[in-house]
Amino acid sequence: MLAITIPSEYAQQYPLCDVMLGDGNCDGFVDIFDIDGFVECITTGCSFCPPDGMVLVPAGEFMMGDTFAEGATAERPVHAVYVDAFYMDPYELTNQQYADALNWAYAEGGLIAVTDGVVYQVGTGTSYAYCSTTSAPTGAPHYGEYSRITWNGSTFGVVFGKGNHPMVLVSWYGAVAFCNWRSAMEGRPLCYDLSAWTCNFAVAGYRLPTEAEWEKAARGGTPGHRFPWSDQDTIQHARSNYSSSTPPSYDTSPTRGFHPLWRVGVDPYWTSSASPVGFFTGALQYQTDWGWPGTPTSYQTANGANGYGLYDMDGNVFEWCDDWYDEMYYSSSPYNNPHGPTSGTGRVFRGGCWCGSAYYSRVAARRGDSPGRRYDYNGFRCAVETP
Repeated sequence: MLAITIPSEYAQQYPLCDVMLGDGNCDGFVDIFDIDGFVECITTGCSFCPPDGMVLVPAGEFMMGDTFAEGATAERPVHAVYVDAFYMDPYELTNQQYADALNWAYAEGGLIAVTDGVVYQVGTGTSYAYCSTTSAPTGAPHYGEYSRITWNGSTFGVVFGKGNHPMVLVSWYGAVAFCNWRSAMEGRPLCYDLSAWTCNFAVAGYRLPTEAEWEKAARGGTPGHRFPWSDQDTIQHARSNYSSSTPPSYDTSPTRGFHPLWRVGVDPYWTSSASPVGFFTGALQYQTDWGWPGTPTSYQTANGANGYGLYDMDGNVFEWCDDWYDEMYYSSSPYNNPHGPTSGTGRVFRGGCWCGSAYYSRVAARRGDSPGRRYDYNGFRCAVETP
């Protein structure tokens, strides 16, 4: 097997390159392209193998938009899009992952500041809020009562039992800042300029998926379906955390309203309405294992993963994408790797949420909001370029 040891001077500059190269581009072969990857590493920045657990979304064309002609005009026209291969987190980013990164950023100094329980970009006053903690003021715009991130004046933590629940009360700014922190923690190049709020798609750091990447990933490699799964075009609570109602006809859940396990009680909903990531596996789940606040002691789930092995692309929390939002963008979107409009007032979020109807859980559904907005139904997941 061909193996190349990266010289120590480069290993110091690019710590993740300090490995025996071998299959350096992770394509399953040891060949000249692995040497090309080494040359790129020492000249323009490393292309890395994906972190453990990330899922490959292969390159290819897909039809983007509302193929059922049942959604908003913003979902049309249906148009062909080609997206390069990339890696994506199989789960939404969790409270524990975000708290760990906050502690890293705080220890680094010069990255974040905490004022009245709200995390801001340092040096910007209160212009760029990243996330709320439980110490933040209640009600709009901070909603500290819904946060699961704690702050004791020196350390960030997570409300007991909520570590594997999706991070919420995080702005678009807070999502892209996390992407940079995660990259820096692993020695990867940074994708985002946190002054101009722009993304460098040419480097292999963490970033938010583009809207086109998100929809291609959500479709799971099986075209023409309403939801991420391909065995049927209906949705039920057994498979997704959303708010069930009738109509629409494709919502066939025998239980209606909010999910019977995860959204119970009255304000301030101290039990977190989002479900733990990866809960809908098809297994019989037990309350003693998951700690849901609903009354059933066990619950039979259906498999909510799609063909790529991605979970909760249909509900739980909406997910921020990199793009600016424009209702008319599909009329002018390019074919190759669209990155959205060059400017706007809102950023795209996708994927449905625990308080949204089945309509918003469709893979074609799209929305946008101010990048500074924080809700208890907004989260995100990361993407990474392939080598």
